[in-house]
Amino acid sequence: MRQFQARIIANRPVAEAWRELVLEWEAEPPEPGQFLTLRVSPRLDPLLRRPFAFSGFSPADPAGGAPATASAVYQVRGSATALLAEIAPGNFLDAIGPLGKPFPLPAAGETALLAGGGIGLGPVLFLARRLRALAAAGQGSPEPRLLLGFRNAASLPELDLPEGSLLCTDDGSAGFRGTPTAKLAADAALAELGHRARLYACGPAAMLAGLAALAKERGWRASLSAEQWMACGVGACMGCALPRADGQGYLRACADGPVFEGGEIDWAAEAARAAPPVKAGAAPRPAQGPAGAGPGKERT
Repeated sequence: MRQFQARIIANRPVAEAWRELVLEWEAEPPEPGQFLTLRVSPRLDPLLRRPFAFSGFSPADPAGGAPATASAVYQVRGSATALLAEIAPGNFLDAIGPLGKPFPLPAAGETALLAGGGIGLGPVLFLARRLRALAAAGQGSPEPRLLLGFRNAASLPELDLPEGSLLCTDDGSAGFRGTPTAKLAADAALAELGHRARLYACGPAAMLAGLAALAKERGWRASLSAEQWMACGVGACMGCALPRADGQGYLRACADGPVFEGGEIDWAAEAARAAPPVKAGAAPRPAQGPAGAGPGKERT
């Protein structure tokens, strides 16, 4: 972990209200699943730093003169991200990173199943690229299977998605009609993998609750990355606490995670806590919210 002034290489729109931020990276290389925090303004408002999950990393190319870069995909949904969206390339941001516990690599022979919903796209996309590179080099397990969920075709980002990525949309306007969880549950071939599969996911708590239950039913190992409010980002404030599955208190998303094994967190309890109250007369929320619904790691 290091704090430094990171130069903005790119800050471009990739979909409606979504952007990709690319920074010149001077700290140690991040791993898939880790995150950084940024101070988006020198003013007191917003006061707190904002966390962003890494979506990629490129090492420096001394021969070509290109610096190392790290990227993050974020949604413009509040005052802090609105400020960030207006900062042009060439400016600098106060960055701290890499932070948090990364995704573990699959064991030899395990098939990696990757699922991302909404802002959860970034971490699983980073992991998918890493696993594909290892597979191409003859290292590790077979190429991963990547499922990405969005509200509709209009929300699909203009990013370089790995070949073979399976898209899921709530309204069926692109790819499979439904969520990544529903697609995984409907795939009979995957059900036969049992302990030969490992599930990786990042998305809203409701999505992770559904995936954790599915992984337990199928006998898959699971590594799930939390989307959570964060204040300090280093484990001091307990603002990102998640309920332990064993009922013995809480774990911190920033310091103990954000990646947790499937049995560590009570995702169903967290999903119920995070869900907004249902207004009188309104239809009840589904057990698993729409792909891409819910807050991202950067919420304001």
